[in-house]
Amino acid sequence: MTKKNNKTFFFETPKDKLKVFQKPRLIMFSEGTEVESWGNSQSLYFYPFSWLDYLTKEGVRELYIQENSLGIVEREIKSLKNGKIHFENPDVRLIKLAKERGHKVSVICNIEDLFPEQINGLAVSDFVKIRVNKNCNNLYSLSNLPNEHVLSCVKLYIGKNCDYQTLALQSREIGLDFLHVAKQLLIGKENTKISKEEKEKIIKLQDLETEKFRVIIPSSLEERFARRFEITSELNNVSSCNFSKYRTVLKGECFYPCYTQQVLAQSGFKKESLVKHPKSCLDCACIYENDMLHDIESKMRRYKNPSFALEYIENGK
Repeated sequence: MTKKNNKTFFFETPKDKLKVFQKPRLIMFSEGTEVESWGNSQSLYFYPFSWLDYLTKEGVRELYIQENSLGIVEREIKSLKNGKIHFENPDVRLIKLAKERGHKVSVICNIEDLFPEQINGLAVSDFVKIRVNKNCNNLYSLSNLPNEHVLSCVKLYIGKNCDYQTLALQSREIGLDFLHVAKQLLIGKENTKISKEEKEKIIKLQDLETEKFRVIIPSSLEERFARRFEITSELNNVSSCNFSKYRTVLKGECFYPCYTQQVLAQSGFKKESLVKHPKSCLDCACIYENDMLHDIESKMRRYKNPSFALEYIENGK
């Protein structure tokens, strides 16, 4: 970490979890001189990693576990070196194994799938996101989850008739770090408008924010569902999936280069024959990563000895 004027430069991902709510610039240096920068570093998206964890090390950095096949998962956790393990179906024993091996751990799961003993186990993770449905009006079962180490949140979906205000207040009271209000992906449905009343309720949630509790809402509150991201030349999206060299998806006994539904619908690959550049993808779950990495790597070639840091402004912006 280096301080200069009102700026702080981190050459490793900051350990302070609350910095995830700031918007640092990613800086490229060449022989000590700043040469390039990117404002959209997506700290929350990558947490508990940041771009620094990918750009400063070679090989697979992240294992994304869609479905647990115990023998294979254990083997892959043990073979990965100081990486990030993401669980879609949390297994407390595997989470503890990952932490023992020095990995960062992120988890996303549904509240109705959690048993009380699992909640205590999740507390050793680095990032836990709990999805809540319309039938849930009591979050106090999660009271043992928040601590100084884990970044914790509850995720609600627009249109699920959740009591936004009550769940936000409960989240803040038990010590969760943030509430995430999101849109579900539009699949086989007609997109509808969000009513003025519901929009106002969602916006008003931000009044509940404190220094230690944040509310994340969609940038647009016009339509109820999120539209599928598509690779299009109109937006200058790259067609390669270069970020897959850092992230491997494991579903059952098969490996995949990403978690796009179109790719996961395939029969899968063995690890040694994993296809890193599938062709003819109609949509992409990793457009941001691929576009950003393509831009970074193309600019890296212009400079000698490139290195990277995250730049934070002391007033938090």
